[in-house]
Amino acid sequence: MSTSWIAIILSSLVALVLTLLPLPPEVHVHNPQWLLLTVIFWSLYRPAQAGLIYAWCAGLLLDVATNGLLGLNALLFTLTAFLVLSLRVRLGVAPLLSQALLIAGFTLLYLAVALWVEGVAGDLVSMATYLSRAISNLAAWPVVYFILSRLGKRASR
Repeated sequence: MSTSWIAIILSSLVALVLTLLPLPPEVHVHNPQWLLLTVIFWSLYRPAQAGLIYAWCAGLLLDVATNGLLGLNALLFTLTAFLVLSLRVRLGVAPLLSQALLIAGFTLLYLAVALWVEGVAGDLVSMATYLSRAISNLAAWPVVYFILSRLGKRASR
C-alpha cells in the first residue's frame, strides 16, 4: 500500500470522527461536513487514487456510521466527486477563495438533493440549517486544504 493511500485513508477516518463527534445540538447543525470536504480534496488533487469508488465508499461508511438512509450519502458523495472530477482542470488552478465558493455551491446542491430525498424540502427551518452548513463548509475549506495539502506532500515524498 503506497503512502498516498495511507494518507487518504487516515485523513478520511479523521474526517469521519470529526463528523461523528458528539456536539451540542446548537453547534452540531453548523458543523462542517468534514468527510465531504475530504472527499472533494482528494478527488481534486489525487484523482487517480481517490475517484468515484473512493467517494462511494466514504459515503457508504458515513451512511452506516450515522444510521441514515443507506446509500444516500454514497450516491451524493459520488455525484459531488463526479462534479469535482469533471471540473478538476479549472478548479485545481483556481484561487482558494474561488475554490471555496465553488465547494459551497457543490455543498448547496448536495444538501438540496438530500433535503428532497429525505422529504423535508418544504421545512424552512431545515433549509436554513442546511444553508448554514454550506457556509460552514465555505469557511472550513481553507483549513482542510492546507492540512491535507501538507499531508499529501509528505505522502508523496
